[in-house]
Amino acid sequence: MKKLLQRLPLLAFVLLAYSCEEQEDGSYVPPITRYELIHGTWKLQAIKMSDELAKANKTKPDEITLTKEFNFTSFVIALNADSLSGEIKPTTFEVTGNAPALFATSGYWDMDTPYARADGKPSKILLFADEAKTQLLDELELTTVPGKDVVLEFRLVRYTEGNPYLSYTYRLRPQSK
Repeated sequence: MKKLLQRLPLLAFVLLAYSCEEQEDGSYVPPITRYELIHGTWKLQAIKMSDELAKANKTKPDEITLTKEFNFTSFVIALNADSLSGEIKPTTFEVTGNAPALFATSGYWDMDTPYARADGKPSKILLFADEAKTQLLDELELTTVPGKDVVLEFRLVRYTEGNPYLSYTYRLRPQSK
């Protein structure tokens, strides 16, 4: 015990010297925005229509896959962006192909927030008719963001009197050039 008490000041000095060493935290890097992850040209991989009323009432069928119906396999959406001063900002969007137009086929896009939401609610891709982004046409709920698996998934929900009755879930992959 006496040896331990004699070595305690030496141990305290070593720990104090080590704790004064300055740690390098690196330089500041701005966080990745959703714009960076989703801008580009995306080709439809799958589309599913969901009957929200059937789901709520637990009746079947409540989902139908539409991928091979109505020429949906030709659906492509381009979410264009500008890179101003190193920041990516959304500009225009355009839908091409012969699939039925369930939402606006061209205009301007933005998001309700450029980052993931802390409250767990889905971010929304907002589609506008005008460049000033004042005339909202449609909202697409972002359900999957490209990451390790390069998939973009969003959901178009139709409402009546504030209640959802039908939704379309689009699953897309980057269009190969």
